[in-house]
Amino acid sequence: MTLTQLVKPTIPATVLDASVSINGAAAVVSLRGEADPFTLPVVIDVLARVIADHDGPVIIDLAHTNFIDTGTIRAVARAWRFLDERGRHLTVRSPSRIAVRILVLFDLAHLIEPDQAAA
Repeated sequence: MTLTQLVKPTIPATVLDASVSINGAAAVVSLRGEADPFTLPVVIDVLARVIADHDGPVIIDLAHTNFIDTGTIRAVARAWRFLDERGRHLTVRSPSRIAVRILVLFDLAHLIEPDQAAA
């Protein structure tokens, strides 16, 4: 057996779909699937493009996110700081319970959109 005949390890295939829509003046980034270390480049890329291409606020919709890791939350935090320094806003819509816990842990709970029912 040669080295080229060895079975290569496979990385678990995780899927994250990131789409952007415009809602009034806000750009809405919708994440669908799993936001983990393998899909972090997708999150960073879409946030960078939205920040560069749109002048208004940014909303990150997590309603259809099955999993979110701390790396993704750190990317959200960096985007928020960048926008905040320029007088722009970033909010998080529909985070899961785990996402809320991570946002609280990172002192980012203020980014969560207020519940419309409570308003």
